[in-house]
Amino acid sequence: MQSFDDFVLRAAGCPPYGYQRRLAEEGLPDVLRVPTGAGKTMAAVLPWLYRRRHHPDPTVRSGTPRRLVFVLPQRALVEQTVRVIGRWLDALNEPEIGRYVLMGGVDRDDRAWKMHPEQDAIFVGTQDMILSRLLMRGYAEPRANWPMSFGLLHADTQFVFDEVQLMGPALPTSLQLHGLRDKIQTAMPCRSMWMSATLDVPRLGEVAPDLDPNLGVVELSEDDRTGPLRVRLAATRRLERIEIDGKRYARELSSRIVSEHRPATRTLVVLNTVDRATEVFDAVTKLAPAADLVLLHSRYRPPDRAARVAAAIAVPGAAGTIVISTQVLEAGMDITSELMVTELAPWSSIVQRAGRCNRDGHASDARILWTPPPSGLKQHLPYQAEQLEHARGVLADLEGEDVTSVRMQEAARDLDPPVHPVLRRCDLIDLFDTTPDLDGNDIDVSPWIRDSDDRTAFFAWRAIDAMDETAPYPARDELCPAPLGDAVRELVTKRQARTFDHRDGRWRRAISADVRPGVVIVLDAASGGYLPDRGVSPKSTDPVPTLPPAEPRPVEAVETDPLSQVTGPWVALSVHLADVEREVARLLRELDPSGITLEQRTAAELAGRYHDLGKAHPTFDTSLREAAAEDPIGIGPWAKSPGRGALRHKPRFFRHELVSALLLTDLDTGLLDGVAEPDLVGHLVLAHHGKVRLSVRARPGEQHTRVLGVEDGDMTLDLTLPDGRTLPARSLSLEPTRMGADGLTARALRLRDRPDLGPFRLAFLEAVVRSADWIASASYETETCCE
Repeated sequence: MQSFDDFVLRAAGCPPYGYQRRLAEEGLPDVLRVPTGAGKTMAAVLPWLYRRRHHPDPTVRSGTPRRLVFVLPQRALVEQTVRVIGRWLDALNEPEIGRYVLMGGVDRDDRAWKMHPEQDAIFVGTQDMILSRLLMRGYAEPRANWPMSFGLLHADTQFVFDEVQLMGPALPTSLQLHGLRDKIQTAMPCRSMWMSATLDVPRLGEVAPDLDPNLGVVELSEDDRTGPLRVRLAATRRLERIEIDGKRYARELSSRIVSEHRPATRTLVVLNTVDRATEVFDAVTKLAPAADLVLLHSRYRPPDRAARVAAAIAVPGAAGTIVISTQVLEAGMDITSELMVTELAPWSSIVQRAGRCNRDGHASDARILWTPPPSGLKQHLPYQAEQLEHARGVLADLEGEDVTSVRMQEAARDLDPPVHPVLRRCDLIDLFDTTPDLDGNDIDVSPWIRDSDDRTAFFAWRAIDAMDETAPYPARDELCPAPLGDAVRELVTKRQARTFDHRDGRWRRAISADVRPGVVIVLDAASGGYLPDRGVSPKSTDPVPTLPPAEPRPVEAVETDPLSQVTGPWVALSVHLADVEREVARLLRELDPSGITLEQRTAAELAGRYHDLGKAHPTFDTSLREAAAEDPIGIGPWAKSPGRGALRHKPRFFRHELVSALLLTDLDTGLLDGVAEPDLVGHLVLAHHGKVRLSVRARPGEQHTRVLGVEDGDMTLDLTLPDGRTLPARSLSLEPTRMGADGLTARALRLRDRPDLGPFRLAFLEAVVRSADWIASASYETETCCE
């Protein structure tokens, strides 16, 4: 086995710092408190990878979580972080490590990691995307996938939260989730590391009552301060206030920027709002400086944002580069400048911004020019007024001083931290039910994720006239975040807009009430609203270039069964049941979840065997045949048919997994005789599409004798089981769908609340069964659309 120093030298071309070596030897701590620019990204990724894959002690390798989830506060940083990590993995020749971006939408990456939960993998995403999935309300993610993300991410994962002082309510939420995982217990251990130069560790227990306050902290040692890091730690920048006339703010500030910029250098300008950043960028553009100009903020589609980031970090040419940005570059972006111009911001943000000025310590006369935002009633937004006043006082004390990052951190004064909503245990338990209320609404998790001014919806642009009801869900590259303001709501109400109805499985016209945190809305590309060089532009009517959807399959909804259609031949139901049972057993062997008992593993395997019993129902059999590209050879019943036609059932809302669960609750079938965990088998079968889980109720318009397309007294078809037994046709009873101690809902609630299961372990088992179903289904494809 190679040493960690050799490992890092291969990956990054330089030896590790002392504290990074310590993390490789001792493991990632709860808190990493080191200055900005000290290599925190490398400290999170390479020690984890070394301990997971290359440590000489096999117990260390097996004891290191297989997934690393790197959580960033800003969207603009995701692509750069992914590229850096990718270069390390390529240099180390680690092709088996999965590399995934959690950014919403439907694409093959999102499907691939769920199909391979046994894979060692690195994930990068924002606090919005990751925490919403940890709360089972994944932003820009199809509803049916919420339980799967929740179940897998809360097992065998090392979380890393970067620059947590910028995360607002996401910090206490991440702390609470860590504490609740420890108390409720998970299928496999999870760990968390919070990184910040300014984190007040004793206060963490005050904002997270379920967190064990005894946290391990790693900081720089004296050897670090006198070793190779000393150049960066000693880097200074002079702080100077500049006065800008608020009435001519953009014009005066742009003139100052251009006059202060030096050729062959990079100037960073950081403004607190997208509107002001765009206004100042336009004003600088009118001055036509020789320098390259870059506008950078969070409201771009990923490909456009990646292009802006690449231009921002590129080596400046002879005339230099001027980057005008919002706070998106405060964390995670390895970029430096000789001149920074910034608006007044909370002190933690000022410290982070300063870390992008003379970051490497090579500039001889680095300066930070700061100015208050233009005066007005809401000039402090998106921050609190007292935060800006606090920072103004600290900056006044340091005026004209050449300061290091450490000096700036030490200069902070006491300021009461903002109060954020606390995620309680009962909140997490309530979130386990993913069924919307009767009006189609869900529990709003956004207060636990971002401050109200930062909450966003996600927009895609398509030719709406050519978009039918079953069009594919937007891919990640199509999605652009936008704040929930009046201008964005007008995009929806005054132009053609569509949103996906997860109950009906169809796109419908969007209305103002649909604009809520995390929702996905498709706008008409011909009507504008977005410019590739400006991002979201509500006033623009220029046509928007469209991007192709990455996933041709229709999205999972209550009325759809996309996995029941394949590009290969007809698949007999008995064959598919045997394949899924085998895949569940294989996944559990490879994952070896320490928190799952032998009886619970057996229940999951049996769920694989019985999950699709309900396809032996005349409604499903008829739908499958009508949508097929060719007639079957044989009598069935069938699990899959060839073709890509939409599988629509008559009667509507039919769910075959409900039929499967009803058969298992029928004691006369004898399917679960002698099974230690019959209710667990039944729940995993019912939940294996993520559509029917805790709440089992009729859809509006269904007669009282029908629930989800299943009629009381319906007859099933004869079926041969994988073990050779025959399950004769039989009459179905809807009694288990009704309220009562023996009902499906009551059984599921008892499982959720059991100390030896609970929400984390139960969702993990749901995810394993579903992964096995996906893997088996992909094996029948003659094309690679499922991979």
